[in-house]
Amino acid sequence: MNNKIFKYIKYLSYVMLLLGAGVFIYFVVASVLYPEPSTEFPVGTVGNAMGVHVMLIYAYVVFAIALILAIVFPLVNIVSNPRGAMRTLIGLVAMLVIFFVSYLLASDAPVPNPAANGYFTNSAVLKMTDVGLFAGYAIFVIAILVILWGEIRSAVKRS
Repeated sequence: MNNKIFKYIKYLSYVMLLLGAGVFIYFVVASVLYPEPSTEFPVGTVGNAMGVHVMLIYAYVVFAIALILAIVFPLVNIVSNPRGAMRTLIGLVAMLVIFFVSYLLASDAPVPNPAANGYFTNSAVLKMTDVGLFAGYAIFVIAILVILWGEIRSAVKRS
């Protein structure tokens, strides 16, 4: 990628870091200066509705920026490096296979819900939760194996 783009990304990260620190300071100051009595939270919790609201808005903005960059940069990379597009497509297919296998393994069986003295029975949420857990486990194991493979390969090359 272009060094100019990396320079702008670096500046964007500095701005986001400063904004995050400012939002956190606002949350702490607002919570101390304007405490709101709360029956919803346990005693001793700090929380000003406006401070929490501002922090959530900032989190949504950061998430949106990360999502846009996660979509735009691979597209720019594919256009600037068509040979690398094949590696990107292989990675995408591998992710789809992981999620498909996770979906096949996932269960939608009801689970006990002690808070409601019954069972949690929303099958769609249960199924997608299992998919997320199985896919996360699979990606974690693959990441560990890739790290080990890289270390072993570099050790064999050195000797």
